[in-house]
Amino acid sequence: MASSDEEVEVLPDCVADYHFVDEKGQPVSFSVLPLQWSNDETPEGLSTQAFLRGTADDGLQQIYKKVIAWKLELSYVLPEIYVLTKENWWIKLQRPRKSFQDTIKTILITIHCLHHVKKNPEVSRDALWNHMLKAFSLVINQLYSSHEAEPSENDLLDHMLLVKQVALRDKDLAKSQICSTYISPWKQAGP
Repeated sequence: MASSDEEVEVLPDCVADYHFVDEKGQPVSFSVLPLQWSNDETPEGLSTQAFLRGTADDGLQQIYKKVIAWKLELSYVLPEIYVLTKENWWIKLQRPRKSFQDTIKTILITIHCLHHVKKNPEVSRDALWNHMLKAFSLVINQLYSSHEAEPSENDLLDHMLLVKQVALRDKDLAKSQICSTYISPWKQAGP
């Protein structure tokens, strides 16, 4: 039986007002971490150390955790992003810290594009970007505060490897004309 002097750390299920830093304290995106596709696999080599900082329990609990991988879930009403702590605990990312939003803007736009294409596999390129402009001003700005720049294809092109990897693993995205249009120049390239 544990003594009353021992404290057991309770890890949160989600974190808000978050940001990530590397071992030098510089801001980094969670996308520098390996993407973990299933709970059965172990994250592959980690070239950059990343630490999650944020709050949980409506700001009552300060979080500072080393994280080793990330995953995304595109099946819900909105996409969800999780990071895996070194203690093997998944934490859902909610709202990023305002000063951190520019660091993760392109990856968030890419994830929201993938989410929309998964829900609408027949969507055209023009319809996708019309949707993203509307969604960016409504949903994304509500969740992530406001950005000065609108989403563009360049945001998506910054993460073509992710688009390719997700399209190869998700049957809805694999049959999407949009994903095949974007990844066709990279089909011969390795994952």
